Amino acid sequence: MINNADALGYYAALEVHPRADSSIIKRQYYEKAKYWHPDHNEDSRALEMFQKVSVAYDVLKDEKLRMEYDLLSCVYNEKDFPALGSLKIYKNQAGRDDKALRVLKQITVKTGNIRESKDICNIREACNMVLSTSINNWLFGWWGKSGFSVTKKAIKFNLNEVSADNYDNLKLLIHNAVAYEQENNIEMAWIYAKQAEALSANNEYIHQIIASFADKLGFQPKKTVKIPRWNSAELVRRQYLFPVFLILCLMFVMLMMFAGQGIMSFKSSEKGYYEERVLSGRLVATDMVESKIMKTDSDAMSKEYLIHLTQDCTIYNGPDVRYSPMVEGKANQTVRITGYTPDKSWYQIMLDNGEMGYIEKNKTEKGMGDQVPFGSHVYKGQ
Repeated sequence: MINNADALGYYAALEVHPRADSSIIKRQYYEKAKYWHPDHNEDSRALEMFQKVSVAYDVLKDEKLRMEYDLLSCVYNEKDFPALGSLKIYKNQAGRDDKALRVLKQITVKTGNIRESKDICNIREACNMVLSTSINNWLFGWWGKSGFSVTKKAIKFNLNEVSADNYDNLKLLIHNAVAYEQENNIEMAWIYAKQAEALSANNEYIHQIIASFADKLGFQPKKTVKIPRWNSAELVRRQYLFPVFLILCLMFVMLMMFAGQGIMSFKSSEKGYYEERVLSGRLVATDMVESKIMKTDSDAMSKEYLIHLTQDCTIYNGPDVRYSPMVEGKANQTVRITGYTPDKSWYQIMLDNGEMGYIEKNKTEKGMGDQVPFGSHVYKGQ
């Protein structure tokens, strides 16, 4: 932070303190102007010093210009000091007025080539920019002789620089506060001054100048006027999105590799009716298998889908003998068809207690066998 209080040397030219009152400044000007007037001072520097004293007094005698000069001197030096009275307003990436601008500094690395950028943007624009830079660095930054070390430093730098708690941002906030005040946009000037005031809390001198500037604007904010906050936590989160995505992709690939080696298995038959799913220690049909079953009318008053077993046989938890046995069926036992596999080699059936199981079609015949017991879910037309 510059904090020189007199960037162009106006106070020094009049030999007064930056906090001197207007009467002292006026008295010093008359003395210095009289002394350096080229009509009676033969010093080779007389004209230059007379002009400098005059320019200094023109600024410092005007309360508004003096306040602007004091503010800008906090963040500008003699070489980059802007022209008083004609400051350009910094706007967002879309070229629009914005209450919440910050300077976003980033390092982009691509195959060993480093590019440093400094952009003025709002938080939404910054989110997109940091994500784009993060993707680039993680995909292309590691290549080349020094790619690893350079990219590592770039990632660390980018994470630290999103806080917006630095000199460049104080400079931006003060600049726009003065620029909007010159445009007579008092609300925007006040909003930027308040943001600068909060950022300069650790520097008492600058903090007091900004606070005084904000007070002299005379703006009375309504409840709808809010001081913007820079969401650096969201910008940090955005920079982690892509590496997390890469890790998840790597985990998925490893999972598929393990599955292929039998460490984890999802077995399926050629007909696609078998996929292992363990439920309470039993192999049962998965939702994917269940979705392939063609459903029938389950009206318990109808005999249309009643069948009976032709022999004692096993009823399974899925349409394949590799599923766990559900129950042992008896010859002539009456059951109801509630569905079937597309090739109709297996029936999904309802038992008396309402449970669903699977049986091979070739072990059944159409129509009722034994009478169903009272209260059975299979048939209620007795």
